[in-house]
Amino acid sequence: MIRVVIVDDEIRSRETLQEMIKIYCSKVEVVGEGEDVKSGIKAIKAYNPDLVFLDIKMPDGSGFDLLRQMMPVTFKLIFITAYEEYAIKAFKFNAIDYITKPIDPEELQAALQKAESALEADNLNSRLTGLLDMYLKPQAAESKKVILKTADAIHILDAEDIIRCESDRNYTRFYLKSGEELLISKSIKEFVEYLEERNFMRVHQSHLINLNYLIKFKKDDLICVLRDSTEVPVAWRKKDELLKIFKSL
Repeated sequence: MIRVVIVDDEIRSRETLQEMIKIYCSKVEVVGEGEDVKSGIKAIKAYNPDLVFLDIKMPDGSGFDLLRQMMPVTFKLIFITAYEEYAIKAFKFNAIDYITKPIDPEELQAALQKAESALEADNLNSRLTGLLDMYLKPQAAESKKVILKTADAIHILDAEDIIRCESDRNYTRFYLKSGEELLISKSIKEFVEYLEERNFMRVHQSHLINLNYLIKFKKDDLICVLRDSTEVPVAWRKKDELLKIFKSL
């Protein structure tokens, strides 16, 4: 039996993962859980698990912060992430497994099968050291890449190639410089933090725009105009922030 600790700040995510493990993974037992870095470390030390499912972004830090405090790591590791760019940038190259939210049962089963045959802890620690080094380095040019997963493909884009994003219920529609549109099965809030670090602004609850494409702000109408002639509504509370951006240009 594989003893597991789940560290994820979203209670629904923890409950869903536990339920999926019960249904699809008979050789796995969840023995503990944590909701942030502090409680995650406490649970890992208390239960000494064989395997940890570790979220990336948590209220008091990141999964990487937890790993730095736990080194050398004595457990196998599967990252849980809603941010595909982390996976492309780091996990693939370091051969550390990951699953993306929302969790797919087949992905979960495959990840657990890999965990059963994972390398010994010494090799895992060397790979984790490489991953942490990569994470802690100053953001390089490739960090401007945006990874979008559609139903039939994975798209690797430059942030500059995205004009804007628009919420479509629980999906997000990306409008590209090429004229192509991509519908992604994640809500717009999943992309806000990552894209805002790449010169995007959430001007409205349903709209993220690339500021490089912004050419006009109609103050009275609360409308911003982009280079492709698209008009995007601006929330009243965003008006002053947008005006400041124009003044700084």
